[in-house]
Amino acid sequence: MKKNQKPKKKKTNVKWWTVLSLVFVLGLVAMIAWVTLGGKTISFVPFEVEARSVKVKETAIANSQAVGWIRVQGTNIDYPVIYDTHEAYDSKLDYTWITHRPTTSENRLVIYGHNLRNVSSEPVVGDESFTRFEQLMSFVYEDFAKNNLYIQYSHDGVDDVYLIYAVGFAGSEETGKTTGSLNETKQYIQQVKDNSLYSYDVEVDENDTLLSLITCTRYFGLDGKTQFRIDARKLRENEKIEQYAVEKTSNYDIIK
Repeated sequence: MKKNQKPKKKKTNVKWWTVLSLVFVLGLVAMIAWVTLGGKTISFVPFEVEARSVKVKETAIANSQAVGWIRVQGTNIDYPVIYDTHEAYDSKLDYTWITHRPTTSENRLVIYGHNLRNVSSEPVVGDESFTRFEQLMSFVYEDFAKNNLYIQYSHDGVDDVYLIYAVGFAGSEETGKTTGSLNETKQYIQQVKDNSLYSYDVEVDENDTLLSLITCTRYFGLDGKTQFRIDARKLRENEKIEQYAVEKTSNYDIIK
């Protein structure tokens, strides 16, 4: 070094500022999601089938023998399905119900369940004290819907898996709509997809075996739509249980 020559200043490495900023942003996003979902972190866990056919045979509610068993991924919904009766209702036991078995032409089973406590415009996720279909309301949250995609319906000695393809609110007149022909089934599928809060990357048509889960809600008070519905179709041959894409639709704006 020449006499009186000042040493060169080292260049400041600014990359670590970029890293810190990125970590901060990711942490903020995670915190917002954590708060929104009631303090629970949601991530996709592959759905595993659990045998329930034996439970179907062994379970009766009051004087009503179980005809099936329903499980919903990401929730504590794991209940018998019966034909509802006054005796079953008065028993105060937890169950879900059907009003009739679909014919081959109808090809869509509709299962109902009570929601007594999770009815507000800010549904709670993961409360283990919830029963029946109360945790079904978790699907109003995008992160939850993206990571919980499957339903199991056990009946007649088999444990069938269904893929969710639509989630939305409906009026009582809409949820009771029949699908007594292939054309009516096709129209129904289009209707619920058009009404869905999310767009699911799932092919579905009138030849699929369909399932609808319906519960009540007061998300919009007593004057708005008071039914919450999830629609699914049975896993096709050679399909695997895996995560698939889910994106919000413009319908999601109604619950912001």
